[in-house]
Amino acid sequence: MLTINNVTLLQDPAAESICQHILEHVCDTIMEFFNKDQVCALVLLGGYGRGEGGLIPHPVSGQLYPHNNFDLLLILNRHNNTDPRLEQSINQALQAIRHQADLGIDLSFTTVHKMKKSACRVIWYDMRHGHRTLLGDPDFVPSLTQHTLDNIPAWDVRNLLINRGALLLINRFLLAQSQPERYRSTVIKHTMKAIIGYGDALLFSRGRYHWSYAEKQQRMANEHAIDPKFKQLYLQAMSFRFTPSYSRFKDINLANWNETIITALQPIHLSCERKRLNKPELTWTSYLKSAADDAFWHSEDKFKNLVKRLWGLSTAGYPIIEGPSPWTYQALTQVEKLPLCFPYVLYRQEPLTEYSPDPITRHYLKNWQDFMDVNLGNLLDGYGLSLEDANI
Repeated sequence: MLTINNVTLLQDPAAESICQHILEHVCDTIMEFFNKDQVCALVLLGGYGRGEGGLIPHPVSGQLYPHNNFDLLLILNRHNNTDPRLEQSINQALQAIRHQADLGIDLSFTTVHKMKKSACRVIWYDMRHGHRTLLGDPDFVPSLTQHTLDNIPAWDVRNLLINRGALLLINRFLLAQSQPERYRSTVIKHTMKAIIGYGDALLFSRGRYHWSYAEKQQRMANEHAIDPKFKQLYLQAMSFRFTPSYSRFKDINLANWNETIITALQPIHLSCERKRLNKPELTWTSYLKSAADDAFWHSEDKFKNLVKRLWGLSTAGYPIIEGPSPWTYQALTQVEKLPLCFPYVLYRQEPLTEYSPDPITRHYLKNWQDFMDVNLGNLLDGYGLSLEDANI
């Protein structure tokens, strides 16, 4: 029997029991597809993996209940244990648990070989220090000693900021639909995650990042050189993460709020990029050339990236920067371009059109869905929305 305790910050016994029951069911379901020799480890990531999962009162029973998705990583011993059709079958089998628990369960797949060869990234640093091994070898993830804070490249944290900032762009898309109130909870949750992502990047740029949400909350509170208004936003977002309350947002105008938050986060993004590129005078006007030059000349694996860029010429997405742009930007792959053109999409000052998402937002999100995050399609499908039907 699986025994895993204290996956939530509040450690409410009844809520911990609910988490234990769901995770047991998930483990049993996954192991119906494998024998023990095929599985190296099944790992719980995210807030619950850190022991800092959020809880919210259930709308019917009032009992505290997990609020965020369970993020899981299945590490298989051999590559031939993985197969897209098998992964699809497992995810379909988990669908019943998702429905019954009314909770997101995100399962990713990898292999021992890939994990041992993986370069240091913030997601793996977080995982190494803040995870729970549900099944398999509990020593495997801690053995991935290449994932240290000092080894995390600054551009990877920039990508984390963009990943979270894209949620505000998705909010802008949702709020331009004809019934924006349908998306109130999603918009609020997206906004909190975006604020935390920007704050995490700011802490990293100041050498104060940590894998623990609670520790980051404390470190931000102790920072005296950060804009007090942003610090307050970050601390509120962290509190929301641990004990969310949607009622305090019930009367706000979501579209205005989303744009206000975007305006507040823009200088945080610029501050992080000034530090990363070592250009204290950087502005968004000069940003594209500086960032593109850095991405082109200072990538980790130049040969591998050259091949990707040549291949990228035949797999280009929708153009975002329509005016003249530096040749170093034009030479990048779409995956490399999207973080660099992001500020020109999210922070532009054009008035937004009601009930009609603007073309630039649509183009960017279509690229984001195609090249960065396939789960965006799942989110939009759940709302009966699509980026495909807009004649873009």
